[in-house]
Amino acid sequence: MGKIRDTERTRERILDAAAREFTQKGFDGATLFGIAQRARVSKQLIHHHFRSKDKLFQEVLNVKFRPMLDFQETVPRATTDLIAERFKRRVDYLDYIRFLTWEAASGHGDSLPGYKTRQHRIASYAETLRLMQAAGRIPKDLDFRLLQLAIFSLSTYPMAFGQITRLVTGYAPTDLRFQKRWYAFLRRIGKRLFG
Repeated sequence: MGKIRDTERTRERILDAAAREFTQKGFDGATLFGIAQRARVSKQLIHHHFRSKDKLFQEVLNVKFRPMLDFQETVPRATTDLIAERFKRRVDYLDYIRFLTWEAASGHGDSLPGYKTRQHRIASYAETLRLMQAAGRIPKDLDFRLLQLAIFSLSTYPMAFGQITRLVTGYAPTDLRFQKRWYAFLRRIGKRLFG
C-alpha cells in the first residue's frame, strides 16, 4: 500500500513540476531535465511514468488543466452570463492562460500534443452555442463561431496580457478590484447582447 501511495505522489509531483515548466517556458522551452529538477526525480523516472515529453504534456492538459478544457460544462444557464462566467473561471487558472500565451508565441500550436482533442472540445462548445441560437437564446444575426471567439477573447485577454490591462485600467488583472469591475462589465455586455 505504501509503494502505491509513493508512486501516486511521485506522479503528482512530476505533473505539478511539468505544469509549472510548461507554463513558464512553453512546450518548446520546457525540457524533461528541467521538469526532473523541479520534481526532484530522474529523467528516467519521468520516462517510466509518461514515456515522452509529448505524453507528459498531454497528461498535464488532461489532469492539471481539465477544468479549462471542459468547455461544455462551463456554459451557464443564463445566456446573459456567457462571457462573465467564462472570465470568472479563467481567473482561477492563470497558469493555463500563461501556457496558452506561450503556445501562441511558439507559432506551431496546431502541431502540439493534444491539439486535436482541444479542437474537438472547442467545436463542441461551438455546437452548444449553435443549439442555444437555434433555441432562440442567442440572436440569429450573430455568427455563433465569431461569438465564441469574442467570448474566449473577452474572458482571457485581460489575464493573458496583464501589462495592457494595467496600462489601460491602472489595475493588475490579479487585483480583485479589477476582476469585480471586469466581471460586472462583462455581465452588462451579456445583458445587452442576450437580454
